[in-house]
Amino acid sequence: MAKNTEDLHRKFRQYFKKNVEMNRKETNLNASLVRYVVGKILDYVHGKDSRFKKDPAKVGSFHSHTKVSKANEFDFSILFDTDMTQRWIHINQPARYTINDEEIVSSKKSLAILPLKYTLTTHDKEPYCVTEKGCLVPLKVKMHFFQLVCEAIDYFTKRFKTGIIVTVEPLSKSPAVTITVKQPDEQSDEQPDEQPDEQPDEVDLKVDMAPMINVKLPFKDEFEWPKHGAKWPPREKIKELEDIGVNLVTSDKLYWKLSFAICEKNLLVDMDNDGSYRRRSLRIMKSLRERVWCPGDESENSDGLTSYHLKNILFLECERFPMDQQWTMDLLDKRIIGMCKQLLKHLSEKHLPQYFNRSMNLLENKTNGALDSAARKIYNFLQCTEETLQSFI
Repeated sequence: MAKNTEDLHRKFRQYFKKNVEMNRKETNLNASLVRYVVGKILDYVHGKDSRFKKDPAKVGSFHSHTKVSKANEFDFSILFDTDMTQRWIHINQPARYTINDEEIVSSKKSLAILPLKYTLTTHDKEPYCVTEKGCLVPLKVKMHFFQLVCEAIDYFTKRFKTGIIVTVEPLSKSPAVTITVKQPDEQSDEQPDEQPDEQPDEVDLKVDMAPMINVKLPFKDEFEWPKHGAKWPPREKIKELEDIGVNLVTSDKLYWKLSFAICEKNLLVDMDNDGSYRRRSLRIMKSLRERVWCPGDESENSDGLTSYHLKNILFLECERFPMDQQWTMDLLDKRIIGMCKQLLKHLSEKHLPQYFNRSMNLLENKTNGALDSAARKIYNFLQCTEETLQSFI
């Protein structure tokens, strides 16, 4: 580990400037284009099924100001209202449906109650039925939204001759419907007023739109949040997060899972309003994960250490160091090294609690080999921090 604190501090600053900071003009152009396309799609979707809200929840790293290097990935939660007040009593009631040849069918036998997987009872309305035997079915909601997005893009492409290329990726295990937005070099003369005047460089912009069941469930005692005696976040922020509540997204074809995405974004987006550097420390660690600890394609590292783990490490570290003056620029290197040590501890124990639900171990379904590989590289980074940073400056 580096002995000269001043040198290490300078190298972290240089590393951030070279590898983390984003081009402001490119960022604004990409974000403007994505907002335009997503707005057109959701206008169409809402017009067909008003349960999908036109105004999405802007979540994920870009909207939380924790994106690294390039603004090329955008996340939105598409709120779906069930038109009834949902309570925990509606969760994990007997759900009599199953899947047969990729179709949801009724079943005399109820789905098994599994850890961290949930069913939801509700009522439905025509013409778009996404329930089975009184239960909202993840696969039906996702396929319905996917179909509407495809229709919207077809309508958008035919009506507005903008030259913007929008494609939909096949459905995956992810909760989201993913589209790719591409702006070719040559533009059509027929462009609507709302489209950005300037166009970004030709690049594929990935946009994830995840249907989210807008249930706003209260936090349960077993989540152990807010942690008793914790001084962070402040009381007014806790009240704000409690009002947002817990929502549901698809876990797989049959079950829902709890989502804290809106709470996480809300907690991140203004945590540095008083001039602290919490988000910057996370962005540097995310870049180190991509370049040093888990290099390669994101899909190759899905079974190991992810950026979501790092986000939760930051939240837990903010509990340990709750004061803004503990997250100043002068202490940036100390906080990052401290979080690396905490991360190494969790990796060795194969246990990392989710910040908003301490009963959930975020490492439970990850492969030991991938976690051990990341742990070795983090250990080596801690032994040669200055040298590693210097190689990227």
